[in-house]
Parts: sequence; structure tokens; C-alpha cells
Amino acid sequence: LLDNGSPFLGSVDAPLTLIEFGDYQCSFCKRHSDQTNDLIIKNYVETGKVKIMFKDFIVVSEDSVNAAHAAHCAKDQEMFWAYHFTLYNNWNGEGTGWITNNNLNGFAEDLELDMNRFSKCMSENKWMKLINASKVDAITMGVTGTPSFFLIGSENEIVKIHGAQSY
Repeated sequence: LLDNGSPFLGSVDAPLTLIEFGDYQCSFCKRHSDQTNDLIIKNYVETGKVKIMFKDFIVVSEDSVNAAHAAHCAKDQEMFWAYHFTLYNNWNGEGTGWITNNNLNGFAEDLELDMNRFSKCMSENKWMKLINASKVDAITMGVTGTPSFFLIGSENEIVKIHGAQSY
């Protein structure tokens, strides 16, 4: 579960780990981002109780792959989470065509990423192996939709949580 994902959000020493499998076009992932994620970050991540990792499980379309790849290219410049949140803050529906190269580049520019590095990463598909491996991880863990979560306790016990649950 701890391979093939984003960098951790929060303290690497936090006793609990929350793994989210998501898709940047998924409407339920957007709902989780809007209604629950900020509270989890405020009350658990910022207090050192939980660290979060995001893993890609593409269920909508190839545009989702491009968004996931762009977030990982931002990771090269230590901006994964800023880019991740930018994608959800600019979400415009499933399959509506909002994930375009122009938009992905615009988000990178807004975050003041080095555009030469970002563009090179995107054109080389640098992170495709990781994105595909994350999908395999999801299937191995029995994930059937997004968002799906795994909460790993301090004794490595695992609880699966499916769907955009209320806080």
C-alpha cells in the first residue's frame, strides 16, 4: 500500500496512515475533497495524528491519466499536493473535457513551476509506470471504485473505507 503513490501529506512519523485511491475526474472524489478532506487535514494531519498518501486509480478516462501524470510531474518540484488540490479546485465534471494540456500547463504556471522541467516530464511520460502500478495495487487490494481509502493503524491493522464518506 505504501508504494506507487504520492509523497506523504503530514508528518512521516504520524501513527496513522490514510491511503486514498482516487481519480481527478471522479465526482465522488471531488465531493470528498470539498466536504471531508479539509477537516481531516485540519484535525488529524496538522495535529500529527495522520499522514495521507494519494494513489491513482483511473476509472473515468485518459484525461484522468493526464491529470495524474501532471500531479506527479509537479511532485518533481515538491509541489504534488499543491497541484493535487489545484486539480480538485478547478474540477469541472466527469468527461467534460476540462483536463486539457492548456489547463494542466496553466495550473503549473499558476504554481510557478519550472515549465521546462514540467513540460519535459509530461512529454516523456515519466510517471506512467507509477500510475499503472498504482492501478495494479488498487485491483490487488480489491478496490472497485473511487474514492476508496485504507486506514493503516500503528500496529499495521488496516481498515478499508469505500466511497466519499461524511466527516
